[in-house]
Amino acid sequence: LIRNHVDVELSDYIKACADIGSEQFKVELISTAIAQQLQMAKAAIKCFKCRDLGHIRKQYPKGQRRNRKPSKPCPPCPKGFNWSNQCQLKYDKHGNLLPQQGNSKEVLESSAPQSNGTTLRHQYK
Repeated sequence: LIRNHVDVELSDYIKACADIGSEQFKVELISTAIAQQLQMAKAAIKCFKCRDLGHIRKQYPKGQRRNRKPSKPCPPCPKGFNWSNQCQLKYDKHGNLLPQQGNSKEVLESSAPQSNGTTLRHQYK
């Protein structure tokens, strides 16, 4: 009779079962022994984020990692802790219009000079 002991190695289980049972039984027994050792090894893993045992930071669901708030307030925005690339503020604290972030679809200016010395200007809508 084989029992689950912490001090027994996988090779000991394999040697004990080498001459008994069918091939299917041996495969099931070896897979059970390997699964038990993997569970013990997994329990020893410690997460660097929350310091709990049994998982790592990469195994967190994607939604939990993405909903983090920034540690500092948004520089142009007095409203609080939001990412500056997601800031909806249109005017600064002095009432001046803030430049639009990202690629503007309304006006796209090329800085390459044309033959007549002006810059090329396209209107997209």
